[in-house]
Amino acid sequence: MNRHKHLTPSLEYVPKRCMVGETAKIVYATREEAEVAAKVAEYDHGVKLGVYRCEYGDHWHLTSVE
Repeated sequence: MNRHKHLTPSLEYVPKRCMVGETAKIVYATREEAEVAAKVAEYDHGVKLGVYRCEYGDHWHLTSVE
């Protein structure tokens, strides 16, 4: 009997996006979710990002901080 199962993912995660100007930005449902994503980007890539509420829907996006 094979005790080791090899799982293969059948679906690729594709985040929901919103058109802001000419850019399709990732949608975050809450401010907290966006803030966590910003912290992950800073940790993983050394990029400082801010968050803002989208003017086109009830969700949040990331933005660059200068």
